Amino acid sequence: MNGDPMHLEPKTMAEIFPRSKIEAKPRQLRQAWLKDVGFDEAPWYHERMGLLELKDFLEVTGEQLDYVKICTPQVLYHPGEWVAKKIKLYQSYGIEPYLDHGYFKKAWRSGVVEDAIVAGAALGFRVIEFMNTFDDVTDAEWKAWRQLALDHNMKIIYEHHPRSGWYDHATNVPAIAESIVRGAVPFLEHGAFALMMDHEEIELHGKKAEYELGKVIEALGRENIIFEITSPKEAPMRWLDDLTAYFEMWGPNINVSNVMPSQAMYIEPLRAGDRPGPLIANRY
Repeated sequence: MNGDPMHLEPKTMAEIFPRSKIEAKPRQLRQAWLKDVGFDEAPWYHERMGLLELKDFLEVTGEQLDYVKICTPQVLYHPGEWVAKKIKLYQSYGIEPYLDHGYFKKAWRSGVVEDAIVAGAALGFRVIEFMNTFDDVTDAEWKAWRQLALDHNMKIIYEHHPRSGWYDHATNVPAIAESIVRGAVPFLEHGAFALMMDHEEIELHGKKAEYELGKVIEALGRENIIFEITSPKEAPMRWLDDLTAYFEMWGPNINVSNVMPSQAMYIEPLRAGDRPGPLIANRY
């Protein structure tokens, strides 16, 4: 030790305990997309996210997050003025909320897609997620709906998922890379800025995921793909395995989504090479 410790210049925690530098927004890679369930928690979630909790949360994590899925029940059943305030709060921290594919799916089944797009934009959303429909929606309909979203200043996400994401009780088989790319291209050429890769599609590929979905990365570009992790609704701790596997297969700079609030602080350490066991065991 040099000098008198009583007269040391104080250092920040980041200077004493170096951590990964977070690239400034907007960024093309290393994005983390949040999942916000609002007060629609039961029976699977225990992460209430009201406006007061959210502001505190964003003071801590805001610079690490890029987009946030506002889950459909929250949009439909929480007071509209409250949802609009939440949207603006996220946007004030440089985080863009979006309407998820469940919103589109419900609108399609109800025959109100056009009204749903316009209503979402009026509420303050600037991003909407569409999904593959296995040809139930025609090319002409898709073109019209994409244009309607664009006309209301909304960007588009295209999600690829297995058949069970669209049809109830469907049998799933893994899609080949060429099929995934073929479905995504019309959207990426007309309003979409990202392909969302559903976690169930990734799981279906098993050990072949690195190779097959790697071909999708080669075709569309790493910066245009978002890899979804498993929700606690389906498997409470699977998200850690997903993140570890994704970073090992496709690199630590990939974009990931479906991150719950309590998971947000783990993303950067996992990117840096920490692994779940030691990371959690040494957390406290």
